[in-house]
Amino acid sequence: MATRRQMIDEALSLGRQELGFLSRGDVFKAEKLSKDRERILDEAMAGLDKESQTMIADRLVELKSLLDEITDAGYRLRSSLKRDLSNMKQQNRRIAGYSFGSGNMPRLARERFVSKKG
Repeated sequence: MATRRQMIDEALSLGRQELGFLSRGDVFKAEKLSKDRERILDEAMAGLDKESQTMIADRLVELKSLLDEITDAGYRLRSSLKRDLSNMKQQNRRIAGYSFGSGNMPRLARERFVSKKG
C-alpha cells in the first residue's frame, strides 16, 4: 500500500511539473510528463480494491483537482493559439491586399487576362 501511495505522490509531482510547462507554453515537455504520469497511475491503480481506494482517497481527490487545472491550462493555451492563428490570417490578408493594390499581381492573376493587342 505504501508503494502505491508513493506512486500516486510521484504522479502528483509529475502533474505539477506538467502544469508548469503548460503555463509556460512548452507543450512537448508537458506531453512527455503526461505520458509518464499516465503510466505511473495505471500501475498504481491496477488491481486496487475498494478498501485500498478509500485509504488513498485524499490523494486521489488531490490528483483530480490537479488534473482539472491541467485541463484548464490546456484549454487556455488552445484558445490563445487559436486567437494567434486568426490574427495571423487577418494580417496575411491585409498584406496581400496592400501588395495587390501596389501593382504586384500574382502570376496566375496576370495569366487570366487576355491581351487585346494580339
